Amino acid sequence: MKVYRLILTIFVLSILIFTVNADELNSLIYQYTNPEVTVSFSEFLQVSPERQQEIADELAGRVSYSPQNPLPESPNNIICTLFGHDIAPQSSVTVTHHKVDKYNPRCRMEVYHVTYCKRCDYTVSELVNDFYIVCCPED
Repeated sequence: MKVYRLILTIFVLSILIFTVNADELNSLIYQYTNPEVTVSFSEFLQVSPERQQEIADELAGRVSYSPQNPLPESPNNIICTLFGHDIAPQSSVTVTHHKVDKYNPRCRMEVYHVTYCKRCDYTVSELVNDFYIVCCPED
């Protein structure tokens, strides 16, 4: 069953290659090109590939909320409305913003704890740490 889920995850991520490039060796890493951002998920985050894509887009700053695209904090099923969320253990997600400064250390890394509901799209991303790293060479 886990092998089937892994194959399905890799297949779905390969379909999404035109929007975001998944690392060839690790399907839990998303690379954005403009601006350069890398989102790396912990292997403990057990969500669907679509939900993982939404979380990566949100943390990379790719999502803007509007009346057509509301905040994902409201439950989207009757079970969560009646009985509350089924919260999974939190996982770590790192977001690296490349070439933020002109000189080293020029890349900024953010570490988030992500908590999510197993039944709906409720997700809370809490910034835990924010620091600069030497990642990209100076121009």
